[in-house]
Amino acid sequence: MAASVPPATNAGNATNGPTSNQILASTPTTSTAQTSQNFSSLVSRVLSTSGKEPPSLVGSSTTIVGDHLYVFGGRILSKNRPQLTSDMYLLNLLTRAWSKVEQFGEIPAPRYFHSVCALGDSKLVCFGGMSPAGGNTVDGTPQPPQGENGANEVVVMSDIHIFDIPTKTWSYVPQAEPPEGRYAHCATILPTSAVFSTLTGVAAAFDSGVIDGTGGAEMIIVGGQDSANHYIEEINVFNLRSLKWTSTNSLDRSCGAYRSVVTPLGPTLSPEAIGAGRPEADAEGEAARAVTPSDTNAMLIYSNYNFLDVKLELQIRYHDGKLVEKPMNGLVSPPGLRFPNGGVIDSHFVVSGTYLTSSKQEYALWALDLRTLTWSRIDAGQVFSQGSWNRGILWKKRNRFIILGNKQRSLVEDYNHRRINSSHLCMVELEAFGIYENPRKSLQYPGPKNFSKQAQELGRLVLGLKDMADMEFLSIDNASIPVNSRIIARRWGPYFIELLHTATTPHQPNAGGEVARPQSPTLLESPPSANMLPPFSRPRTLYLPHTHQTLLTLVHWFYTCSLPQANHPQSSPQVLCSLLQIARAYRIEGLLEAVVERLHQVLDSRNAAAVFNAAAMAAGGGAALRLKKLNLLGDVDGTKLKKATNGDVPDVNGDGNHHSPASDGPILEEVELGGDEEAWDGRGGVSPVVGLQKRGLRGLMDSRRVRERGRSMGATAMMSNAGGSAGNQGGQQSAGQGQIQTPVSATIGPSPLGHPQPNIGKGGFFGAG
Repeated sequence: MAASVPPATNAGNATNGPTSNQILASTPTTSTAQTSQNFSSLVSRVLSTSGKEPPSLVGSSTTIVGDHLYVFGGRILSKNRPQLTSDMYLLNLLTRAWSKVEQFGEIPAPRYFHSVCALGDSKLVCFGGMSPAGGNTVDGTPQPPQGENGANEVVVMSDIHIFDIPTKTWSYVPQAEPPEGRYAHCATILPTSAVFSTLTGVAAAFDSGVIDGTGGAEMIIVGGQDSANHYIEEINVFNLRSLKWTSTNSLDRSCGAYRSVVTPLGPTLSPEAIGAGRPEADAEGEAARAVTPSDTNAMLIYSNYNFLDVKLELQIRYHDGKLVEKPMNGLVSPPGLRFPNGGVIDSHFVVSGTYLTSSKQEYALWALDLRTLTWSRIDAGQVFSQGSWNRGILWKKRNRFIILGNKQRSLVEDYNHRRINSSHLCMVELEAFGIYENPRKSLQYPGPKNFSKQAQELGRLVLGLKDMADMEFLSIDNASIPVNSRIIARRWGPYFIELLHTATTPHQPNAGGEVARPQSPTLLESPPSANMLPPFSRPRTLYLPHTHQTLLTLVHWFYTCSLPQANHPQSSPQVLCSLLQIARAYRIEGLLEAVVERLHQVLDSRNAAAVFNAAAMAAGGGAALRLKKLNLLGDVDGTKLKKATNGDVPDVNGDGNHHSPASDGPILEEVELGGDEEAWDGRGGVSPVVGLQKRGLRGLMDSRRVRERGRSMGATAMMSNAGGSAGNQGGQQSAGQGQIQTPVSATIGPSPLGHPQPNIGKGGFFGAG
């Protein structure tokens, strides 16, 4: 008895595909410059903003909380009398609309070159900066002008204000012994590691405001300059639980906003793992050393200075205040970046800044792999070669880097005036460079547990014992793989049993003598289980329309719950692209996350278009992705299915021919990418391929427009030469270079789980004696 499964979206699944260092089949061959340009268009884009944007400012702060960017304070550039401001503006990063925030409470005095840090997802903490001399001091009393005869117009501050985002209310925090006032300093907030000494400590803190125990989130202030423009070489710590300054430590170097960046290390990497190299245990599924709460209170201090002969320094500050120098390696390193900004995402430190020399003036973006301490440049193409880009900030939630600027202005002129523009923003998809955080790492999801190394080895041994196999998988190239149906049933889950049950369900032949298949999967009264199909009645051959290498990797996953090592032929990009598309359609829990993790490791400019394409065709977006019109080639609903023999793909186009997976596929007539990305990640479920998929869908639409222009131009030329009949032929020409080729897809039907799946009724199982 044999069974067959229709092809899922099958990009990168052609037989004898390219190796891992080649462009995948779905990416057209182009010159190096054109490939780089196509890759850049996929990973970066310049967007205009709308609404009431802030004026051009000097020394304002930019802070991202969730999907919103807050701009506070700064000095307004004016030809008349420049003035400091305490206005706040909000940019919705999803709709790219600016709005001015109405503030309440004890609003801080106007200031610039201050710091504003995010505390959780509901508060902002403002510290220091330069403020008008007639403003208020720390205790709220008027501040007299400084210097001789009150000549100075501004004074340095050390006050703290906390902004509550839901109520838009500021609160002033009184301090008994504040540190020295400063401006242009570096600041960050480390997460809490609070410990209560009693069981009722939490309730007492809420009821009476009495806090016992230790810990709490901390705001770390590093360096800065005083009123005489001298560097303050110290680190100050403010505890946001007790609302007190808790420590002051000396710093043996000069740090400030002009040359330095401080950022929390994050929960995914321990300080001991920095510079220790990349463990091969990750490929084997072994868990790394657990990150303790004290590790999450570590942070990075990065500095670059002496821009003519740039010097780079990296320090790790542990939770107890200890500083450890980390030498950086590699053949390449970033140039001197002025007013750098950055952050840590997963195991990479991303930094950006203004790069100015006599021969080059542009905004630059670099990434440091913290495991190996090696640098790599994030190439966003020609985006930053023109215009004025002034302030970058990490949008960690979406794995993107945001740069504010104005694409019509001069970078050098604006830098000389320290001007920050907000008319345009550039979004760089860090995911395309293997820099991302999988949201499912921090969430509980129903997936198989990671097997131990011994269990994986046992799985590989059982896979090699052909005597234990009672059925086989048949590939598209007519190669068979013996498997044990009991193991496959346990690892694949109910969907495998459901497919086998459908294959063994008798159906009446139609008038032509061929078996009529149902138009949807068989509905069962109870969840499928292995007991529904006795071993002697199960199909002995399961045809899966994928290459032999793809099926070998799939079977390896079933037996070991892991993928082969990255340098193995079964982990090539084209095989991974195939698995990416079948994981959701075949309902294989855990495979999607593992494949996405591996794809990010091999993603580069040579295969990015194919990977984006495969992710788009995997169609795992949820509610925010709406395919309004899916036009398949041929009349699929009326197709008469024939038995697939000799590894051919069933005739899903109804033209009597058997098509390979590399043939023309579905045309997305209209793809609407919802602006509400919360729906994408929330109502549609947290998907680890969100960034890849959206970029791929956008690429598909771009290539469709190119094809339409090509058809129109071809039809016009043919009509002028050979008459009206030639117009139809012109519409059949293939897409030119620079497009993303759309792979073949079987019918994509609705699934009870809300995900696309192969429609069994349009190319399902074929039973044989």
